[in-house]
Amino acid sequence: MIEASPPVPERGRELDAEDGRTEAHCSQARNSGAAAATTGSGPVQVTASGRRAVAIGGDNLGIVSTGDGATIHLEIHPYGPAPMALASLPPVPAGFTGRDEELAVLRDLLRPATGSGCAQVTAPRDGRAADDDVPEPVAVVVAAVTGTAGVGKTSLAVAAGHLAAQRGYFDAFLFIDLHGYDTAPVLPTQALDALLRSLGVEDAYIPPTLEERAALYRSQLDAMAAGDSSVLVIADNASTPEQVRPLLPGSGSHRLLVTSRHTLPTLGARLLDLDVLTPSSALRLLDTALRIADPADTRALRQEADALDVARRCGHLPLALQIAAALLIADPQQHFAELAAELGRTTGPLDYLDDGERALRSSFDLSFQSLTEPQADTFRRLALSPGPDISTADAALLLERDDRETRALLAALTRAHLLVRGAVRDRWHMLDLIRAYAQELAAGHSTTTATTTDVYRRVQRLLFDHRAATAKAADDHLKALTGQPVPDAFAGEREAMDWLGAERTNLLATLEAAHLLGHHDVACRLPRLLAEYLERGRYVDDWVAAATTALASARVLADRRGEATAWICLGAALDAARRFHEAAEAHRQGLRISQEADDRELEGVALSNLGCALLELGEYEEAADVHRRDLAICQEFDDLHGEGKAWHNLGNVLRHLRRFDEALYGHRHDLRICQSLGDRRGEGAAWQCLGVVLSEVRRFDEAVDALEEALALFVATEDRFAEAGALTDLGIVFREMRRYEEAAEVHRQVRAIYEEFEDDHGVSCAWGNLGRALTGLGEFEEALDAHRRDLNMRKEAGDRLGEAQAWCNLGVTHAAAGQYPEAVEAHLRDLALCLQGEDRPGEGAAWNGLGIAYAGVGRFDEAVEAHRRDIAICQEAGDQYGEGVTWNDLGASLTASGKYDEAEQAHRRAIGLFRRTNAPYEEGEAFASLAAALAADGRDQGAVRAAWEASAAAFTTAGAASEAAASRDAAAVA
Repeated sequence: MIEASPPVPERGRELDAEDGRTEAHCSQARNSGAAAATTGSGPVQVTASGRRAVAIGGDNLGIVSTGDGATIHLEIHPYGPAPMALASLPPVPAGFTGRDEELAVLRDLLRPATGSGCAQVTAPRDGRAADDDVPEPVAVVVAAVTGTAGVGKTSLAVAAGHLAAQRGYFDAFLFIDLHGYDTAPVLPTQALDALLRSLGVEDAYIPPTLEERAALYRSQLDAMAAGDSSVLVIADNASTPEQVRPLLPGSGSHRLLVTSRHTLPTLGARLLDLDVLTPSSALRLLDTALRIADPADTRALRQEADALDVARRCGHLPLALQIAAALLIADPQQHFAELAAELGRTTGPLDYLDDGERALRSSFDLSFQSLTEPQADTFRRLALSPGPDISTADAALLLERDDRETRALLAALTRAHLLVRGAVRDRWHMLDLIRAYAQELAAGHSTTTATTTDVYRRVQRLLFDHRAATAKAADDHLKALTGQPVPDAFAGEREAMDWLGAERTNLLATLEAAHLLGHHDVACRLPRLLAEYLERGRYVDDWVAAATTALASARVLADRRGEATAWICLGAALDAARRFHEAAEAHRQGLRISQEADDRELEGVALSNLGCALLELGEYEEAADVHRRDLAICQEFDDLHGEGKAWHNLGNVLRHLRRFDEALYGHRHDLRICQSLGDRRGEGAAWQCLGVVLSEVRRFDEAVDALEEALALFVATEDRFAEAGALTDLGIVFREMRRYEEAAEVHRQVRAIYEEFEDDHGVSCAWGNLGRALTGLGEFEEALDAHRRDLNMRKEAGDRLGEAQAWCNLGVTHAAAGQYPEAVEAHLRDLALCLQGEDRPGEGAAWNGLGIAYAGVGRFDEAVEAHRRDIAICQEAGDQYGEGVTWNDLGASLTASGKYDEAEQAHRRAIGLFRRTNAPYEEGEAFASLAAALAADGRDQGAVRAAWEASAAAFTTAGAASEAAASRDAAAVA
């Protein structure tokens, strides 16, 4: 907290220990005796009037504060004494906050160094390190706080001055506003006149010329330094180095702190470039301002989300925030949401951010007026570029200049703090409010003459066409097959991806601007060119918005083919957003229009995408039919690449229909086509789908090999999202193989990748899969935590079927941990959600889990009924493996209830099904359960032993050595 300082602070009482001074040392330095000095006209006696005397040169005039409350009266002739104003610091603005780091930097710069009275940094001699590696000290006498209008430069400088006063760094403080951006800025001669008066020089003795005033000013400061007194001069609102340079102190004991909207690189100052506030600091400023006016006004904290929205719309700019706070103070009943809505209106915030005393536009006007005409033209033209930033190359198009000239003009705007250099070279951006101001100027200037209007529209269209053409080149690189020629705009796919990453928000903004400004051909074209990139990057919301805009533009143009294409693009985006019903409807629209236009190739594209949406909706038979129609069209046009995709999609549907042989055929056909075309990404997808089908038929080793092939291709093509998908499937196969440690590790990797993409659905799935792997490891608490995280994410997303799956997983883990009542509750919740969603496979899994849980709490009749319900659903779906699992669980419940004959029949049904589905591990479990049922029924020991031996044989086939050994041991004692 900055506190008020006394008019002339006492020095040496609150210095930091590292300053290396003590009060005794300072006093000793001040108790020197009287001395004589000479001027051109003879000696001048300087006395301390019975207090203290200081030796000064003939040019040293005025009265010097000793720093301990006493004042040295300098009797210098012909100049007489005059009053001094050595504490002219304005107060720290109320509510000043959020600048702790910057204050710390200035505090360190202003702190006197040990013994020398000046802060020091080090620099190598002559630009090189010294032989002894000890660099020479360089005094930092001048510091400059720079930044855009309204960013709080003056407030920070004043606060730093008060902090220095509290620390006892200086004996005197001079503040002068140079009005550098006003129509009549303070001239250096005027500034020196004011400073000399503050230092006690009478009007009659202030010389007329700049050089003489500067010399007298430095002499006055030297006199104070000789008396061991130091001064901080704050020169506010400087516009040029020339306005400030005459104010530089000659002695290292003093400091000059400058504020400017321009960077002042030639001043020799330590530069501190001030940025806007962080969101949290902006919120704190709003809250502080309101509570200063009324301590009971807690609107900012009670309406925090809306207050943060207001802060965002103010660009986190302190001046804008202060005006917003003043508007709220003037209307105690106004909510932050109302103010945010006003600031968000299309007219922009500049009109609204005016509290009667301060107006943001006026502040920006002063900065703009300081520009040269070429700089002003550049500033206006930059506003024609949609998007948050711009490259030098794009700016050159707008300016119709070469890169060298463009870069020089952009650098000039950067020095004026009307433009900000990006983190990457040759990228530039404006603060949001400055952009709004520039757009106002551009809009006004564009209508001044017909010529200006034509120029602005022409250069903006050039930019739109350039961005669309470059996006086309980048898209060609992304879709290119091995050996296929590509545009030379990029060196390769990686460079194209980097460009799309840097320009994504600009391209999307260009699309919207093109639609609004009537360039509908550009608006129709861009979404198609960006679809591949947006899908890979999972920028799903952007994709949906872009396709929606393209659809609107196609309709304006009455372009039926363009409309069909836009519908298909929108459907693909909706599918990626998991809005499957809407996706299917969009694809049906695209299909209808393409058929009306008799465009067979486009019809095939619509069919392909429609089939993918139908698969997600569980409409498997219709999806299979749609993909077969697409396949026929691709073969009709000899579209080998499209044919491979059709086989791929058809294989996915056939897998869900549990027609695994046909699915394998489809994916192998796709794989051969992709390999022949050099489509590495398509080849990876084919290997992945092959791996999934192979795991379904329990051919796990082959499945792992296929998935690892897929994974290697996705890594090689830098497709992180596809990599996550392949890893997910690999982790599931590891779990099925009882390789739980590997499964858990893989699912952790998957979660990290989905977190990179901020894909909540992928993250929640990863949590669920991790929980299942941890359950297999017996780490039940961690598993339950993972499933609860999955459950919470599904609830937040409104994913009812995903929520059902999460409840199912929780139930399985509770049962494995012996927590059967909790398992019953979880499976009942799972069942209710599946029934609501008409999810038959999910319903079956819920019934079987509920049966296990019921058996655990001794409710055997209900357990049996639950298992029988699941068996019926599995038979309905043709899921023989799932049916076998449930027959085995039913047998266990029947054994527990004493119904041994029925239990034996159930276990034998399970054994047969496991043999047919190539599931030796589960077969081993079923034989072990059969042995337990026979033993419980008191059957012949030979029959029990035979069951245990069959269990051991099945486990051996599955490679489960420990389970096989346990079954053999049981057989030995049967």
